[in-house]
Amino acid sequence: MDQRLPCDAETLRRWMVSYIGSILTLPDGVPTDKTFDSYGFDSVEAVVMSSVLEEEFSTEVDPVQLFEHPSIDAFVAAFASDGAQATHGGDV
Repeated sequence: MDQRLPCDAETLRRWMVSYIGSILTLPDGVPTDKTFDSYGFDSVEAVVMSSVLEEEFSTEVDPVQLFEHPSIDAFVAAFASDGAQATHGGDV
């Protein structure tokens, strides 16, 4: 994926938090500044999420990007259309 997703940072962040929260039970919510693996989101789930992202936003999402930008904040900063820097911690 060489392009940004067709949504702003807040929309993408909310979508990712909602999606991850729907498949993992995290008593304190989904931390946007922590790495995916720190709360049990594994590579299989990342690949599935990239496919769901593709369907949701009608653009190609390479699962490798979730490993290169391994937190919600890092991924949003790299791929939201507005290019806004993450507001919850940045790259981990």
